[in-house]
Amino acid sequence: MNRCLVLDKTLKFTLELRDIPLPREDQVVVKIAANGICGSDAHFYRTGRLGNLVVGEPYIPGHEASGVVTALGAKVSGVSEGDRVIIEPGIPCGKCALCKLGRYNQCKNVYFLSCPPLDGTLCDYVAIDTAFVYKMPDSLSFEDGALAEPTAVAVHAINRARFKPGDTGVILGSGPIGLLTLQVFKACGGGKVLCADISDDRLALAKELGADMVLNPLKTPYSEIYDMANVVFETAGNVITTKEAFHICATAGCCVQIGWPNENIVPMDIPAFIEKEIDYVGLNRYANAFPAAIEFLASGRIDCAK
Repeated sequence: MNRCLVLDKTLKFTLELRDIPLPREDQVVVKIAANGICGSDAHFYRTGRLGNLVVGEPYIPGHEASGVVTALGAKVSGVSEGDRVIIEPGIPCGKCALCKLGRYNQCKNVYFLSCPPLDGTLCDYVAIDTAFVYKMPDSLSFEDGALAEPTAVAVHAINRARFKPGDTGVILGSGPIGLLTLQVFKACGGGKVLCADISDDRLALAKELGADMVLNPLKTPYSEIYDMANVVFETAGNVITTKEAFHICATAGCCVQIGWPNENIVPMDIPAFIEKEIDYVGLNRYANAFPAAIEFLASGRIDCAK
């Protein structure tokens, strides 16, 4: 049987036994070996919502996963039973204009595992389209392989950012996505990086992972780093850090909004945005980012141990 951890609208988990899924002709079945817990999973569990997404019908959370292929659809090629794989959880239609442009994360018909009410990977087995599983390098453990999904967020953030090799970066928030963004930014040619957070423990880890400078705004005001960064990455998902991004960004720089602010409407300093001619770009998961994410993990440019 397939053990599934189901979250309902009362924010209670129930362990359900379901049938092991059968693959369609273009799918494989993966036995899950490792799952990460995303910040979105925590939001849904604690509050029942994230942005405009609300927990209604019971669903299975989880989308940061690796495992082993146990069954193949009739038309599957390039993947074999027993292969160790990493799952990309956003499955687009592959036919619309956005998919054809390579912006498949914006597909209006994307099926994203664990996006309520769609089921995710906190279960024993999932069936997944073959195009969205990636063979895992032998050097990676299943646990490290599960980091490919959040690393893909950081890779996509770097792809969306406008910066030159050697440019200075500021990363607002030193949680998992912030620390991954730090390492990917450095790996892709970024220059000096300042990481900001209200946790000294997180800032100490940021220093270990390559941050050149750190700032705790409870001790040093953000005004000390105004106009500092060629590129600012907001990863905290906080109204305060989102409001500060335009001030921290240098003239003609770029701000990348990765985090979901804890309020949907955020007052922004539009005169600063206009006068500095700042590029402000959003981020919705990732597209075409998993191969690079897996390479960074396998090569050691992302430190999985910490």
